[in-house]
Amino acid sequence: MNIELIPPALSALAGLPSLYAQCAASLAAQAQRIAERAALAVPRLGTLRQLEEQIGQGGGRTIALSGLPGSGLTTVLCTLAAQRPYAFWLPGDDAGAGLAALCAQVIALGALQPALLPPAAGCDSSTLERLLAEAGDQRLNGEPLVVIVGRPPSDQDAPLPPHWPTHIPPGIVLVQATAPDAPLSLVPNATIHLGDAASQELTAIARVVGSQPELATAIAAKADGSPLYARLAAEICQHSKAKLAKLPAGLTALHEYWWGKLTISQRQIVALLAASTTPLDLDFLAELSGSATAESSRLLQRWQPFFEQDDDTLRLYHPFTRAFVRTQCGDDLASAHSQFVAYAQRLSHGVFATLNSSPAHQAVVQELARHSALAASHIRAATIPALATRSWAVMRERISGTLGEAASDNTWLLRAAIGAAEPIVLVRLAMLGGVLTHAGRQLPPDAAAEAFSAAIANQAAREPTLRRIRAIIGQLPNGAPKAQALRRLGEVCYALRMRASAMRLLSEAIDIETPGPSRQWNDEREESLAAFARTAIASGQPQIALGITARIGHAERRGMVETEVVRWLLAQGQRTRAEEVAYAIGHTTMHEWAMAEVAVGHTRAGDRARGETVLGTLRTETAIAWARTELACDAARLGGEHAIGQLAPLKNTSLLDRALALVAPMLAAGNHFDAALQAANTIEDRSIRTNALITLSLQPIPHASQALAAATTELAELSGDERAPLVADLAAAQATFGQLEAALHTAALLAEDEERDRAQSRVAVALARVGNADDARLVAEAIGDDDERDWAFDELAHMAAEQAQWDVALAHAQQIAASGQRARTTADIAIAQARAGEAAAAQALAHRIELPTEQLRALLAIAEPLIAQGQLNTAEASLMRLPDPDKRSRYASAVVAALAGQQAITEAEAFAYQISRPLEQARALSAIARAAVPTDRARAQKALGQALLLAAQLGRAETLRCLEWVSTTLTQLGGPDLLLAAASTIDEIDHWWPG
Repeated sequence: MNIELIPPALSALAGLPSLYAQCAASLAAQAQRIAERAALAVPRLGTLRQLEEQIGQGGGRTIALSGLPGSGLTTVLCTLAAQRPYAFWLPGDDAGAGLAALCAQVIALGALQPALLPPAAGCDSSTLERLLAEAGDQRLNGEPLVVIVGRPPSDQDAPLPPHWPTHIPPGIVLVQATAPDAPLSLVPNATIHLGDAASQELTAIARVVGSQPELATAIAAKADGSPLYARLAAEICQHSKAKLAKLPAGLTALHEYWWGKLTISQRQIVALLAASTTPLDLDFLAELSGSATAESSRLLQRWQPFFEQDDDTLRLYHPFTRAFVRTQCGDDLASAHSQFVAYAQRLSHGVFATLNSSPAHQAVVQELARHSALAASHIRAATIPALATRSWAVMRERISGTLGEAASDNTWLLRAAIGAAEPIVLVRLAMLGGVLTHAGRQLPPDAAAEAFSAAIANQAAREPTLRRIRAIIGQLPNGAPKAQALRRLGEVCYALRMRASAMRLLSEAIDIETPGPSRQWNDEREESLAAFARTAIASGQPQIALGITARIGHAERRGMVETEVVRWLLAQGQRTRAEEVAYAIGHTTMHEWAMAEVAVGHTRAGDRARGETVLGTLRTETAIAWARTELACDAARLGGEHAIGQLAPLKNTSLLDRALALVAPMLAAGNHFDAALQAANTIEDRSIRTNALITLSLQPIPHASQALAAATTELAELSGDERAPLVADLAAAQATFGQLEAALHTAALLAEDEERDRAQSRVAVALARVGNADDARLVAEAIGDDDERDWAFDELAHMAAEQAQWDVALAHAQQIAASGQRARTTADIAIAQARAGEAAAAQALAHRIELPTEQLRALLAIAEPLIAQGQLNTAEASLMRLPDPDKRSRYASAVVAALAGQQAITEAEAFAYQISRPLEQARALSAIARAAVPTDRARAQKALGQALLLAAQLGRAETLRCLEWVSTTLTQLGGPDLLLAAASTIDEIDHWWPG
């Protein structure tokens, strides 16, 4: 490359070798394209002048640069990148990692600290947006940082659309190339149309290529304003000695003329080149096409301008030519892709994982997954299972040094499987993709330490910088490279006298090096399996749930799910089976409690003997006490005067006292008032006895006042930590009886501090519960402690909301001093108002909430009633009022779920595909899939596949979360057996690369 054409952005990266190394391949590929275009570019002075004027208006702007293919749009961008310190991204030439490469340029040009690229920077645009915001902050008083972005590649060249930023912060100008009328993720502030090139510009292009002045002028006259035509025609006339008179006017006509001159074998060669995104070796191309190498040579001799040759490799030069050939081939293009797959099958004897790094093998290894995804349907169906394997991924890692290539392969396979493969195949590909994406993340071993040292040398704050770098390292898979990065960072911290941090880092490094998966790794998988098991339970398939649960290694987590199975079986009357499951629970505590529930179940069903037998096997006192208490409460509720006899076997005094406190109100409910008082007075522990008497006093029983008086007497004898809360409870009970003066007097027994204020807050709430709202407000206003007063007004606000007194509820909320609590209470009021049928008003209230997290919580909860009440327009307006892309995406996914719940699937899909954050889009599509299953299974399966595709490119944790979201859909699509198979697949793949 000519040193003069090295882009300034790459020069800025030259002093940051570790940062450059993280995306070197992408930067080199784009730099090569920039050098090629800029070397022969003829300045489009009018366009450049318009761009300069728009950029000069300052940051926070998006400029659309619009032009047809072949109009010279990419050349303009390459010229800018070659001459000016602009960050660039050419998606069609970025080696699949352009987003990460752009992030690295922003770090370098913005002089951001730490100069370290997160390994997950290419997953979505959130990292870029954060970096742009930081760089923009530093440019607010100077020239804006300009980012130039080329046209997105064809969907045949990239498995997913590129991730564009969702907003442009002040200090940044985005110049985005686009085709006329093409949709953009950002509404541009200005659009510059790159129309037909002027005659003198076209003449200059032909002259640069080597045409004589007269010929150059004639070429310009036939170019129809297309710079690409001028270049191709000039080179054709020069290279093949063709007469210009024979060449038709216009870029499309020129390609049609070229295509018509090709022989059948040459068209086959060109079709193969159009099917490939990487250059192909001439000998390989000849073997693949079945033609002699001489045929390729003849093709080049006459039509070299349409191709790009480097040593012995060949590719089509321009995207317009590739698109033209693909259109001409039509269905034959799938045959071309199939030829690549067939060649790989012959080369590997049908075992793709045996391919290696030799030149002959590399010709197909790099793009075999893509060719398989775009091949004929029968080839695709046969090939995808062979590539979705551990052996293929290991082979790709062995050749490329990273699992990232295998993750990219899997993305192609998963995209191809959507709508065609069975749901279990989608699950397998998604889980494999998520694991490979996570395991493929890399960071140079010394990069983190070097970035931290450089940041500290530049006066960056130590602790915030260290936290940020640790978060970046946290994106790496566990293993030796991550441990080494932590160790080197720890050594730097130690040298900087940050010894506590150094010790933590070194300790973490040692833990990571311990063989086997980390606890977090196992926990994430097992939580997903537990979610699958719960879905099976909800579907009425306890045996499937137990089959899934068997894969959970954590005994307590497994026992919790097994206990849920026991409860389901008991609810269905399957007591014998419930006992069998409870008996088999391996976790001792969970086993005891499950057996206690079985014992209660037997007794409630009338089999007291079996219940007693099961109870006799228990050894845990608390479980036994719970079961005895439940049975005693049952008996009391049903009118059993001597229900406390059920508690006779309890020998632990404390447990017996607590049991009596629970049984006493049940005796009162069973109209055995004297027995209730006797039970309460039997309690030995004075504090428990006092509390039981206060509880009884609040029951609608004849002796309520007697119980209250007894509680007052007992309380006089109490001291210590138990006294203050009981005084508060007693004061509240007195207030409930209408004894306000007595209640306030009781509260005054406490010290003049938080304890008395707590009692007064309970009095205020008790008054409100019995309808004395005015006194409740007066008492609440008199509370001195902010926390207790806030608690009281929060309770009063909720009670007013329960009665649909929205103005009163808001007035109480405004009395809350703490901004966080005030926001939470207001959010609760808005949610209650929406659910009461006033969603639009609730939405307006939610937007007035100052705390962003509470505002979002309210909006998410309001979305469902808002849509149910026909307020889609209101939801759309709210969406526009959320500037933060994360919050906007989360709210949009809630709106999608609400629309899907109303069976407005078409509207839901329109919303879903506008969501910028992939994980939230996956959540939305999961909701669509679940809602669509009953009426349109094909649509549901497509949404399911799209959701999994989005999640898999983000990583393992996100994929597991998405699989949890779609577990119900899997059951609906394939029954409980599919759920079990999916759990097995998740467990199998997750053990391939534990880390």
